[in-house]
Amino acid sequence: MAGAEVAAQAAFKTALRRFTSTICLITTEWEGARYGMAATAVQSVTADPPTLLVCINQSASISGPLKLAGKFAVNMLHLSHAPLVPLFSGKLKGEERFSHGEWITAGGVPVLGDAQAAFVCSLNSAVTVGTHDVVLGEVVEARFIENIAPLLYEDGKLVRSAALIDAAA
Repeated sequence: MAGAEVAAQAAFKTALRRFTSTICLITTEWEGARYGMAATAVQSVTADPPTLLVCINQSASISGPLKLAGKFAVNMLHLSHAPLVPLFSGKLKGEERFSHGEWITAGGVPVLGDAQAAFVCSLNSAVTVGTHDVVLGEVVEARFIENIAPLLYEDGKLVRSAALIDAAA
């Protein structure tokens, strides 16, 4: 890469840190093995049919198994799940990651039982863009807990949300 390209890429990455995103754990199971990764590149696409978008680096261990399994879960983390983030971001590998948290199976994939929200998805399509796959999943099951306190990621840190105006006031 030329110097100008390196500088532009660095500026792009620094600018991206201004996004505040909910942290999710993307999980799947293939041939008896569970795979998972932490992700912030998750977005709703449409409500009819209910569809989510997830971006997954092709070098991630979950990449191939997710496409082969044809199903996955998007587990939106609650503030109480902060300890899981480093474990699913590379500190632990493979099945070891699932020895932490309250995991259940739903729709044939691992789901965090006490997730802020969890979506079981059927793979709709995956398109390669550079180093990543943009994965579209049709939601076949959605679950959630009542206490709304999502774990967020902003400028390289775990943060929490706060209301600007009390709606009851």
